Amino acid sequence: MRKLIHLFIITLVVGLLSSCEDTDLVTIDTTTSSAPVLAQIPTIELSMDNADDALDFSWTAADYDIALAVTYQLQIAASGTDFAEPYNLYSGTGLSTSVTAATLNTAILNKLALDPETETSIDFRVVSSVSTAVDDLASSTQTATVTPYATEFPPIYMIGAATGGWDTSLAVEVPSSSPSVYTAVWKFSQNEAFRFFAQPNWDPTSYNYPYFATGTVSNLFENNIDDDSNFKFVGETGFYRVTVNLKTFTVSMESVPEPVMYMTGKGIGEWDTPGTGASIKMTFVKENVWTATATFVSGEAWRFFAQADWNPTSYNFPYFADGTVADMFENAGDDDSNFTNKSGGTYVITLDLNELSVTVAAP
Repeated sequence: MRKLIHLFIITLVVGLLSSCEDTDLVTIDTTTSSAPVLAQIPTIELSMDNADDALDFSWTAADYDIALAVTYQLQIAASGTDFAEPYNLYSGTGLSTSVTAATLNTAILNKLALDPETETSIDFRVVSSVSTAVDDLASSTQTATVTPYATEFPPIYMIGAATGGWDTSLAVEVPSSSPSVYTAVWKFSQNEAFRFFAQPNWDPTSYNYPYFATGTVSNLFENNIDDDSNFKFVGETGFYRVTVNLKTFTVSMESVPEPVMYMTGKGIGEWDTPGTGASIKMTFVKENVWTATATFVSGEAWRFFAQADWNPTSYNFPYFADGTVADMFENAGDDDSNFTNKSGGTYVITLDLNELSVTVAAP
């Protein structure tokens, strides 16, 4: 029986060897293959105004002399790097693609790590691939000179007695709403001075009253005629929306109601009408952000209110579903889906409607 098994194994091995000898081996000589050819790239202008404009790219098929499944990559790289670290704008089997100006701009900033608002050169090419065992084929390189636009804008700041005090720890952030434009709501004190700064400290850049001489400044401001020619606020003390445009050299002011937020409910004392009794008026930090110190009662519910009344606006637990809520809170599951406290204690609570977050910290 053992001899028969050995004979079967020998016969099988011989058969396999014979089969291998009959197999045709296909070799690909990339020296005779034809790389894809990238068509003339489009004229590229990058700006927020044309962010949605389509940029069309196309190329010819690579020719490997035999029928193969080919994948193409439309690659970009900083000029002069010889595609050492390319980024694929497209990868697939097609012979064309379309990307928006915004997509290309984002790739230049985030993938190639190039600086915004700085003219630079970008190389384009198409690469064809069929296997890891076969060298890729690359088209000739085309180059475009572009200036990527900034998509993130750091804020400026206000420091001075008119906005809280001449102390850098009291610097008031004025976020950017678009390039060179900054706006914020804040309380201004009558007949006090302040200045705009590019950073939350004294140096290196600040913008005083004469800086805006070629533009338009709200009549609620005057030149303070001090050593720094600061702004002097001459309007009534109160909350205003200030808007600064460093491109057109304008500063405008609009009186607005005080941005208020209240907490009320048994979870922080009692269900008193917001603005009365045990309800808590939160401290305005910056636009859409408030903070307060509260003593929370375990197992009880409460809610945020945007006025000293029950209506029209309040913020319950589900309102923050797409944001972040501190673990000590959960949905009360009542008719108003209020917050309820899983534990009690005194904490500093911060409400941020910009980030849809409710956080707590030790007082």
